[in-house]
Amino acid sequence: MGKEDRLKKVFICSPCRPRGETPKARERDWIGNINCARQACRYAIDQGKIPYAPHLYFTTILSEADEDERELGILLGLVWLSQCDELWIIGRRITEGMKREIAQAEAWNIKVVHYIPERTAEERLLDAIFHPEIKYKEMT
Repeated sequence: MGKEDRLKKVFICSPCRPRGETPKARERDWIGNINCARQACRYAIDQGKIPYAPHLYFTTILSEADEDERELGILLGLVWLSQCDELWIIGRRITEGMKREIAQAEAWNIKVVHYIPERTAEERLLDAIFHPEIKYKEMT
């Protein structure tokens, strides 16, 4: 079976580490981040792709609160990335962990696609004017 004959593997690159000043705000952000990654995985499956979302998997085994375990999870995720055909950036916010994944994908010549859910008409126009080099796709 050749590369063209198999399903493409896509690395889901979306925020994981929660933001917020209070535990409640961080929990709310965490839930939103996990739901975003799940929706991106579902979208990938619906597009006939195999999603790789290490932040959905490794965070169930390793602690995000422990810096050594978080770093291990990121490194394990990069191993998954090395097996992927594309990296999909999901959303507008790019975290430090995501920057590492994007830089590695570019170093390995892995195609990078930026998906923005529900961009407004104004955002599409401004992106076309000021960032024509960035090829955004809508997740619908």
